[in-house]
Amino acid sequence: MFETIRINDQQISPALFLAPMAGVTNSAFRRLLADFGGYGALYTEMLSASAFLHEDLSESPFTRRRENEGQVFYQFRIASGEDIGALCRKLPLVDCAAVDLNLGCPAPRIQAQASGCALYRDFTALSGVLREIRRHYAGTLTVKVRLGDDPEHWREGFVQRLRLFEDCGVHAVTVHPRFSGEKLKRRARWHEFPWIAAQTTLPVIGNGDICCPEDLAANRPCFEPLAGLMLGRIAAVKPWIFREFAGLPQLEIDHLEVWNRLYRYTLEDMPAERAFGRLKEFTFYFAKNFFFGHEMFKSIQKARTPEEIREAANRFLEARPRLNMGGGVPFT
Repeated sequence: MFETIRINDQQISPALFLAPMAGVTNSAFRRLLADFGGYGALYTEMLSASAFLHEDLSESPFTRRRENEGQVFYQFRIASGEDIGALCRKLPLVDCAAVDLNLGCPAPRIQAQASGCALYRDFTALSGVLREIRRHYAGTLTVKVRLGDDPEHWREGFVQRLRLFEDCGVHAVTVHPRFSGEKLKRRARWHEFPWIAAQTTLPVIGNGDICCPEDLAANRPCFEPLAGLMLGRIAAVKPWIFREFAGLPQLEIDHLEVWNRLYRYTLEDMPAERAFGRLKEFTFYFAKNFFFGHEMFKSIQKARTPEEIREAANRFLEARPRLNMGGGVPFT
């Protein structure tokens, strides 16, 4: 399942994607995933369209990419009225495989800027943004969505937007099957995937709570209609996870070495004050590999510098803590 997917004129193999995750999918983390392989394409963090225009694209940890990453989709949050033409004129500098429009982020700060879920909700503004992107950008265009706002009456509006995506030359749609008010409080509604895939000619990529290949085997009817799969926070827990989904040979993982490699990559790509929060974010997820992982995360809370985070993390990892051998890893 998910051996390959065709998006526009690109054949992506396997049809496995890294989800865009705030605080996680920066250039250092993508570099780490590239070391392990097994994916088809990576996503950047959600990028601000206005900030993109002022970034040094070859140096910013948000936009920098390395050749060994392979195909990288650049995801943007865009609001009506932004200078989409200027953004598109700058895109060739990053050699992105595709532009992805975020229509699913429910964060109040993002919605207050009329993007994410707020743009999805405003059909007129959404139509205008998509048509403006298409006026300036002829490359591969994808979108990432949730189900909408209303658990009782979401289907009509969802189909209306699928028709808009088709009309505006969108090439694929990623669906995280939660409603905008749910955040990560309840399980993603995988059972909606077959209905969604049947409503459109576009390839549908499924996202949300997918942690291990056993999830696919146990819920095969939910996933069979999908064209691709997107993994999110489980990739921060296990940066080698794509190898498991792709059926590649299993590696012997040295968790201490992996954590320190990410530490090194992060400090190479960003100043210490920015690296500090990113290292804490990564450690929160990576700690879930261990039976008493909460102690690892707790141990870094008093750190005031990246070096202090490293010292605390290494003390925990050098003790070779007992691994959490469960297939799925809870995120709450």
